Amino acid sequence: MLELPQFFAVVNALALPMFGLWALLSTKLSVGDALRRAERRFLIALVIISLVTLRTVMRLDDVWLIHTLTLASMVLGVFTVPSREGALAI
Repeated sequence: MLELPQFFAVVNALALPMFGLWALLSTKLSVGDALRRAERRFLIALVIISLVTLRTVMRLDDVWLIHTLTLASMVLGVFTVPSREGALAI
């Protein structure tokens, strides 16, 4: 059975990447007014993930690489993942 510190370590390693992926995909899949809200959520998520990554690297936690890769994928994903804003409705 998982103890409480182990449970928090698993949540720390899995929740942050899922949060970042959700914020990125919601920005890329939204159109119109929903896109503006999604962009605000993305910026808030980017700030939160940046601060958590900074804390993780400073403390030399075991998940520093996962958090750094999550932050990098969010920054690069803005440029590489195509958005639906310019898509034509058929």
